[in-house]
Amino acid sequence: GAGAIMQAYAASASTPDALVGAGVKAGLTVAQATIAVAAYSRVYVAASGIVASTPAALAGTGAQTIAFGYIKPDIQAKKIESPFVAASGKKAQLAPFFTRFLLNCDQWDGYNSERKALMAHLKTNSIGNVVAITGDIHAFFAGTVSDDYDATGGGTPVMVDLVSAGISSDSFFSYLRDAASALGDIATLVAYPLAIPVTGLGTLNISIDLLDYTMGKAAPTVASLAEQVRVQVRGALAAKGLPEAQLDATTGAVLAGLQASSDFSVSLLALAQQLSGLGNNPWIKHLNTDAQGYTLVTLTAGKMVAQFKQVNKLVGASAPASVVARVTTATVTAGSAAVAIS
Repeated sequence: GAGAIMQAYAASASTPDALVGAGVKAGLTVAQATIAVAAYSRVYVAASGIVASTPAALAGTGAQTIAFGYIKPDIQAKKIESPFVAASGKKAQLAPFFTRFLLNCDQWDGYNSERKALMAHLKTNSIGNVVAITGDIHAFFAGTVSDDYDATGGGTPVMVDLVSAGISSDSFFSYLRDAASALGDIATLVAYPLAIPVTGLGTLNISIDLLDYTMGKAAPTVASLAEQVRVQVRGALAAKGLPEAQLDATTGAVLAGLQASSDFSVSLLALAQQLSGLGNNPWIKHLNTDAQGYTLVTLTAGKMVAQFKQVNKLVGASAPASVVARVTTATVTAGSAAVAIS
């Protein structure tokens, strides 16, 4: 079947439908042919020279496409009883991940009945324009709080919740990354280790924050995934002793190199997109769990605007000359229990 698909492509660079048809004629089911076409197409693009690649990366790209297209649906349907879970040899380790759990009980989720009572009071008495501005979880969040998360669709939004990262504390992501490191390759649900060689400086070892996508962050593009690690890369370069005057230009060059690598732009990107596609926590409209920073709030009669300001890491023991790395804006319009992100 796979050979027939390759021959059809070589013959006329056929459309996806035609390639699937060739696979079906060769004896594959429609589902099998569709996955084979997807795997072949991704490997072909990765091997075409559009991005840098290695044999291992090409094999990984094909395997990842098959895993997401064929294995993932079976596991989602059968959960711990999926034969793929048993075949992984990690049935015991994976078992807890098929049970819904609260990531942090010392927040709204740990007080479900109290939350329902408070939201019911606001909703019943038509008390609007309520926004909570909090912190103490070492991350940026913006979203809505509903009246009943046990209801279909997660209930009705009643108020807005804005959370600020701390300016000097370790990030929420760093705590979970360290805890997940004992889980072996399952840890990639939280963090993806990346070693980046830089001429003259050695290797930068960073961890890509995949926790955000597992928790419900919007699916990334290759550009936004690279931008996500800008602060980490800049900090890692500073730790290698690169003069601050060279940090921004070198960081840009490193990020451009990452985007040209199939390990990053194909394999890692697909993993982040798949994790985002799980659709967790749709009421969270923005999250950044790997950040230090602060929040500036401007309140007028018509709206509230919160600017989440992520800061760059120290350069040695000194504050960076360029303090603010990026600004994400959360806007709450008067009369609406919703938040818009820009």
